[in-house]
Amino acid sequence: MRKYILFSGLLLLLMVQHSPGQDIGFKFYFGAASVRMDDMKYLQEHILSTYPVEGKITSSFPPFTSLSLIVFKQFYEQIRIGGGYSFSTTGGKSSYTDYSGSLFTEMSATSHRLGAYLSYSLWGGEHLDLALYGKAEACLSDLSIQSSYNLQNFSNGIFKQYRALSPAGTVGAEISYTLKKISIGLSASYLVDLTGELKEKDGGTSLLDPNDTERTLSSDWTGWQLQLSAQVPLRF
Repeated sequence: MRKYILFSGLLLLLMVQHSPGQDIGFKFYFGAASVRMDDMKYLQEHILSTYPVEGKITSSFPPFTSLSLIVFKQFYEQIRIGGGYSFSTTGGKSSYTDYSGSLFTEMSATSHRLGAYLSYSLWGGEHLDLALYGKAEACLSDLSIQSSYNLQNFSNGIFKQYRALSPAGTVGAEISYTLKKISIGLSASYLVDLTGELKEKDGGTSLLDPNDTERTLSSDWTGWQLQLSAQVPLRF
């Protein structure tokens, strides 16, 4: 992973050094993304079933924050090539509370993705532009699981952290409007995560299926993304 990050950083640096200012720029994306996370939802249900009382799930990996930063170089009139960083986050919560105490479990997941970017303009006017784009990325997933209980002034809990690495790809479409070299747009895309097996950060122990110890649970960020975008040149 470190070699991949170093290579991508050097590639972007060379693009900046050998390109005139009007040929390169930055794109910022901010919005929300849905996630599949079937194994995580399954694990959340299992943890809830171990409660000695009837708890409930209050959140189960809903669509949440997604953002990206892209550095690109203009090749020809329609084609842009570059690379960048993407981030997504989501999680799940379950709990039980009554007069005697409480139980609480929180699962928090984040995705850090680094990779290449390619955009092709289908139609471009003086102000309005419609483009298709794709990204090929390495996805580093972090998962933390925290469970705790409080019973008549006595409390205890556990905290575990896991990590997974997987390849991922995104395809999307974007419509944007340019005014005085700054473009504002709306993007819709679909991300496919080829999933990575989760292992403890410290010891490397796999996060196993509680009902099938031959299977390791995986993160899965596959889902739709809806984002606003802003594009600015390197120099005005």
